[in-house]
Parts: sequence; structure tokens; C-alpha cells
Amino acid sequence: MLWVCAQCPAPDARGKLGGVIRDVAIAPVRGLVLGGLSLLGLVALLAHAVVLLLSLSLGLVVLVPWAVGLARRVTGAHRRLAARWHSVHIPSPYAPEPAPPQPDAEGLYECLGQLYKTPKLPTLYNRVDWMLDDRATWRDVGWLVLSATVGNVLTLMPAALIVYGVLNAPWGLALVVLGFVVAPVLLRVHTAASKVWLTPPRRPMRGKASKFVVEWGRSSGLFALSLFSLVALVAVPWAWKVANLRRTRAADWSGAPVAKPLTPRVTRRELLFFLLDPLVGVPMTVVPLALAIYGGWGLAIPQTWRWFVPAPERDWGGGWYGQFAGSDLLALPVAVVLMLGAVWLAPFVVRLNGRWVKYMLSPGKETALALRVHELAQTRTEASDAAEAELRRIERDLHDGAQARLVAMGFELGALEQLIDQDPVKAKKVLTAVKDNSAKALAELRDLVRGIHPPVLADRGLGDAVRALALDTPLPVKVRVALPRRLDPPVESAAYFAISEALLNVARHADATAARVDVHLGENALELVVRDDGRGGADASRGTGLRGVARRLSAFDGAMTVHSPVGGPTTVRMTLRVSAG
Repeated sequence: MLWVCAQCPAPDARGKLGGVIRDVAIAPVRGLVLGGLSLLGLVALLAHAVVLLLSLSLGLVVLVPWAVGLARRVTGAHRRLAARWHSVHIPSPYAPEPAPPQPDAEGLYECLGQLYKTPKLPTLYNRVDWMLDDRATWRDVGWLVLSATVGNVLTLMPAALIVYGVLNAPWGLALVVLGFVVAPVLLRVHTAASKVWLTPPRRPMRGKASKFVVEWGRSSGLFALSLFSLVALVAVPWAWKVANLRRTRAADWSGAPVAKPLTPRVTRRELLFFLLDPLVGVPMTVVPLALAIYGGWGLAIPQTWRWFVPAPERDWGGGWYGQFAGSDLLALPVAVVLMLGAVWLAPFVVRLNGRWVKYMLSPGKETALALRVHELAQTRTEASDAAEAELRRIERDLHDGAQARLVAMGFELGALEQLIDQDPVKAKKVLTAVKDNSAKALAELRDLVRGIHPPVLADRGLGDAVRALALDTPLPVKVRVALPRRLDPPVESAAYFAISEALLNVARHADATAARVDVHLGENALELVVRDDGRGGADASRGTGLRGVARRLSAFDGAMTVHSPVGGPTTVRMTLRVSAG
């Protein structure tokens, strides 16, 4: 017979009670584990600070994935422990990792407007942008800060109460009991906070943090160039090259184009700029650099060192090194504010420096007028030469092609008139030859018309005309077109023939296996880029066909730049002025 005690708890109740007792018993140990994770989080925060400083000051962005990955491993451990201990599932909040960069038709990898022969740098840049532009990355940083402060209070208080109670027994036994009782509650609060902070964000970041870091790097580069102005004052014969470099950086980084002088000589205004730039440009651009360096190397890093220094030996730096106004508590918050302020201020500094360079290095009214007159005269001359060369080409093609066939057809028709009655068989052969010549003459006339103005260009626009041109090129050509509207016919014609000449140059001289054409319409300029994977070494001054492209573009205030190192690849970038839509 099976006897059952009515006063004994049921097996399920005993299991639940045992689970509660077990949770209460091991909760302080779990708090110690979370405290250890918080220490690892502090290491990750320190790694973030050091890598940020090294990236901004020395350009070591290669360390960014390591630092962010360390923080993600720590927060990932928090998510796993929350699921194992409290059955709270926190999904991974991170954006999908970018796909590996794929080579284009010529086996090159494109990233940030540059071409690379290997995928290493494009992969690194894509990973850095993916991590910095992900809102979850910055939520992880915020969670590590909270976990190292408020979180440690929640997780380590039970163990502290128990240890303190044991050391002060017997009256401290109440603290021991209190430590065991509050431990599960505090851990539940910690897990709830983890779920709030470590879940996927509801909306993505409004801006891209990586762009602010790039702008900070540019402001630091401008600071170095402002210091280099002192060297330009000493090396006067080469100072005009430094001035042109500043004009180029103002256009590329600040969006402030500055016209370059006609002659390679140093002007008085450029010398005045080099004299004033250390007094104006250096204070202007040093602010973001100084804020970041002081916030990181002057506050954050020394503050961590102070944790390991005895109290009597901490009075160094006059309250401003490792401290802010003598306060340890303000050091880290002020450091974060200063570094964020440096990154936020950098774009304004870059634009302001561009205006300073434009004000000082722009040509005066007389010089600007002379530049414009020279440009117009050169453009008119080149346009006239191009038109004359085009007329000579048409005349030569007509004389050597269609005209010669039409003359031959006249002779053959005369012979046909005599043979049609005397020798019908031979007359039939002559008639076949006449038909062949007429077909060839018609094909040559069509080619000639296509060379003057292709019908596909007039009917379907520049995009389809370039695609048709790529199909006729004797090597694989990849075409990307971004044209939201049709352009004026003269602009389309000039762009079409510029691309045609560039592709012809690739086919004849580059020994390339593939090429690519990019057509992009900006606000007031049409940009054409032709790339190939050939042997490089192209030079417009050596008459490789690129001079003809420059002549076509000059009639539209266009410009052409060629980047063709020996061994390749070659990039020909062309721009044409266009009227606003």
C-alpha cells in the first residue's frame, strides 16, 4: 500500500521551491560574474578611447573593427546570460554585415571613388562604416558605461552585503540574509535594463558617424598644411605648388573651387597667404584637434591611470591632467563631451578654412579677367581647330569611301549599257557588282552620318548611345548611367564623342581586357569617367588621342584629368558644364 503524507508539498511544489532556493543561493555568485563582465566592459571602453584617438590622430582605422568587436562580445555575453539565467531572450541588434566587395569587369574593387587591385582595403572601409554607422554600436557603448557604474551597484551589492555581514558576525548575519534575499531581485532589475538597452533600436541613425570622423581627419590635415605654410615661405621657388595644393584641397574638401594661375610662379598674394596662414589657419583648424587630444590623452586615459596610483601621489597636473577643475568625477564626462564636440565641429572648420583659402588665393579682378579671356581665347581656338579637323575628316571619308564607290558605280553602269545587248551574262555580273558597291556606299554614308551625329543619340539620348557604343567596342565595357533628364544636343554630342575617343584610345593603346564607363549628372556639371585595366602610362601630352578629347570638352568649359600610373589602371575623368535642369 502507498502512503501519501497530506502535509508534505507536492513534487511540483517541491521542485519550484528547490529552484527558488537554488536561485537565491547562487544569485550573489551570478552578480560576481556580471561584475567581472563589467570589468571586461571597462577594458572595451578603454580600447574604444585609445582606438578613437589613434584613428583620429594617426589614421589607424584598422583597429576600429577590433575595438567594436570586443564591445560586441561583452554585450553578447550579457545577452546569453540573460537567456540562460532568466529566460529573457534579447535578439542581436546589429545591422547585417556588408557583403564582401565584388570585382568589376576588369577585376578591380571600387570604394569611396577609388579603385583597388585587392579587396583588403575596400573590405576594411566597408566594415568600419558598417560598425560606426550602426546605432546598436553606440547603444553598446552606452550600456558598457552604465554597466560599469549603476550596473556594478546592482550586481555587486549582494556579495558586498554578505561579505561585510560575515566579517561582522554575529550582528552582521542580518546583512548576510539581506544579501541573499535582494540578490535575485537586483539581478532581475539588471536583466530588465539589459533588455531595454541591448535590444535592436527602433530606428536607424539619422547621420553617418563615419562621415564626421572623415571630416575630423580633414580638419587635422588642414592644420598640418597651415603649419607647412612656414616651409613654403622658406622654399619660395616651389611655393606655387603648395598654393595649388591648397586650392585643390579647398575645392575637394570644402566645396570652394579656386581658380589656378596661368603661370607657375609665386605671386605676392600667395606669399602674403603663407605669412598669414599660420596666424589664421592654425588657430582655426587646431580647435577640433586640440579638443580630441585633450579629451582623450589629457583626461580619459590619465583618469584610468589614477585608479592604480595611491591617493597621496595623485596630485599631479594641477587639477587639469586626468582631472577637470580638480574633479575626478568630471574627467570622463567632460572627455566624452570634448571628443564629440571635436567631431561635430570639424565640418564647420573645414568649410571655414575653404573660404579662407578662397579669399586669399582667388585671383584678383584683373587676374580673373585675364584668366577668363585666356580661357575663352583658348577655347575658341580649340573649338575652331576641332571643327576644322572634323570637316577635313568628313571630306577625307567622303573622298576615300562613298565618292570612290559612286565613281566606280558610274563606270560600271556605262559598261553595263554596252554589254546589256551584246553579252547578257557578263552584264548580269556587272549589275551584281554595281549592287554591291551601292550597298557599301550606303553603309559608308551611314557610318559617316553616325560619326557626325549618331541617330541613336538624337532618338534615345546619351545613355543608350553610350551603351550602343560599348557594344561596338572590341572589348568588354561595363556602363553605368545616372541621367535623370535629357541634356542639350551639343552637350550630349560632345560627351558622346569624348567617351568614344577615350574608348578608342583604350582599344588601340592600353592593352586592356575590360573597361568601364560611368556617366553622372550633377547639379551643374556632367561627369564622365572611363576606366580600364590596361598597362597605364597614358599621357595627353604625348598625343595618345586624349588631346582630342580635351579639345572637345574645352568648348563647354570642360576639363579632363588623367590618372594612369605605369602598370595601370587608367582613369580618365571628364567634366562638362551644363545648364540647370
